[in-house]
Amino acid sequence: MTEPEEVSTEAEARAIETAWRIHAELGNWTAKADAKASFALTLDSAATAGIVALSNGDHVFADLHGWSARSLLWSGIVLIIGSGLFAMLVVVPRLRARKVEAEAASNFIYFGHLKHRQADELANALKETDILPVLSKQLITMSKIAWDKHRHVQLSFVTFGLGVALAFLSGLAR
Repeated sequence: MTEPEEVSTEAEARAIETAWRIHAELGNWTAKADAKASFALTLDSAATAGIVALSNGDHVFADLHGWSARSLLWSGIVLIIGSGLFAMLVVVPRLRARKVEAEAASNFIYFGHLKHRQADELANALKETDILPVLSKQLITMSKIAWDKHRHVQLSFVTFGLGVALAFLSGLAR
């Protein structure tokens, strides 16, 4: 083996190892977004329950007067519900069902692709296919999913904060 081939093989091995590390981190980042979304859903549920509880009897939201106080409260409720919807978009599984079967022939890292494979075909693909391009495509797909999840978590927290602020202001405006 010549020296350039050894360097190339070593560089490719490092690239593959680095790609697997990135893959693991993307999985961790995705899990963190899911955990944050669960927390956001807890906040949304608590805020909704609090508003319902404070809307009965002689509590603060029970007898709002005027359109300004009521519109602030209802706007806050809509934003809190919107926050819950953004959080739910994070935790809904992204199976990419429409694309996955067509992609399965050239991919074998995602479980959705594997379910369309036969064991002997997969064994051959694992032996014969250069893993780096397959892994690189998977990293890009996972990155897009992680980005969307984190963006939805961010929107969830922002809309939650605005919703709670409006509900609070409606209590002051009564």
